[in-house]
Amino acid sequence: MKMDLAIRPAQRAREGRSLRPVTLGLALLILYALLWPGVTGDMRLFLLPWLDHILEHGMVGAFSIPFSNYTPPYLYLMALVSPLAAVVSKISLVKSLSIAGTLVLAAAVRQLLRSTGRKFSVETLLCLMLLPSVAINAVGFGQCDAIWSAACVMAVASAVCRRPLAMLIWFGVAASFKAQAIFLGPFVVLQLLRERVPLRLWPIPGLVYGVAMVPAALAGWPVDQLATVYFHQAEWNPAFVSTATNPWSLVEYWSSAQAHHWFWLGYAAAAVAGIGYALGFRRRGKGDAADMILLALLSACILPFLLPKMHERFFFLADVLAFVLAVVRRDWRSMLILAFVQCASMLAIGGVMLKAPLYPVIGTPMMLAAMLLMIDELWRATHARAPCPWEPARGTASPFTSERARIRAF
Repeated sequence: MKMDLAIRPAQRAREGRSLRPVTLGLALLILYALLWPGVTGDMRLFLLPWLDHILEHGMVGAFSIPFSNYTPPYLYLMALVSPLAAVVSKISLVKSLSIAGTLVLAAAVRQLLRSTGRKFSVETLLCLMLLPSVAINAVGFGQCDAIWSAACVMAVASAVCRRPLAMLIWFGVAASFKAQAIFLGPFVVLQLLRERVPLRLWPIPGLVYGVAMVPAALAGWPVDQLATVYFHQAEWNPAFVSTATNPWSLVEYWSSAQAHHWFWLGYAAAAVAGIGYALGFRRRGKGDAADMILLALLSACILPFLLPKMHERFFFLADVLAFVLAVVRRDWRSMLILAFVQCASMLAIGGVMLKAPLYPVIGTPMMLAAMLLMIDELWRATHARAPCPWEPARGTASPFTSERARIRAF
């Protein structure tokens, strides 16, 4: 009888664990079903017309003339799935492509967790896809932020494994999809300085970008326009200030008319902060894998927090990296960072959806608090850090020596 009483709680615990994926799966289906009917202004004004252009001119002929302010890689994917428009609605096709990108993001998160020694379970996948900003981006907005963010996550995983060449390639892939990949730039530069990667390898992301443009160029898209897509994006809506949770949202709320006169201040602050980040953490001990993720997360927050003309979706990479950090560390600080970053992002998204410009203003102190927690955590780790697991004892060969040798011989 006593043994039965002891067994029952264990059985209930096992049953509860087995029901978690089912519960999370049902929650995912309900959430995505609720978001599916939504059609945003971006979809009506940009994504659907691009798909119409591809359907009208063909998968290859569509690229003979510029028809989008996005770089071609995302358009390649849209062209690849365009034949399915014969059997599903165009809105469903765009959203399905975005969900596929979210699954690619999940695969990248799995790789990053594996590099830290953590397992990627079904529950982790479901929690990632249930993250409000991820779900809304995929199903509500139908955006491609999950795709470039997946490449950035792979770049972080490569950095954790001390493979700077792979990191540069993945960073180039991310940059070829979206300019927002530059938010990871300070982290990439930091790793290049730490690993003493030869300067001749630094242009690799630019070469990857160039290769990604080749198919469109061969189809007829003018090369000069392919090289300047991101500059033209910056010209969109000169009156726009910010809908992201950064100090510029306060400027947008109170006095947006004269804000463009002060944009130089944001650009200068971002440049100084990015350089300070790379130089300031260069001499810091390499730390463990969680420290690397924390550094990448801080990098993903610095630039969109300081730059003007930031959209509500521009902290998407920070949302994902904050989730990964919480999964890896599972301590109250990491959970608090995730809560602050996610709440700030959702306030920005809610501000756009509900046309409430005060929301991102409220979320800005949350994002700032998250960044201060990250800096404090890195500061503590710098001054009270246990020996790093991957740093060999004196007199022993480093497992990464061969990787460095291959890079220098490249």
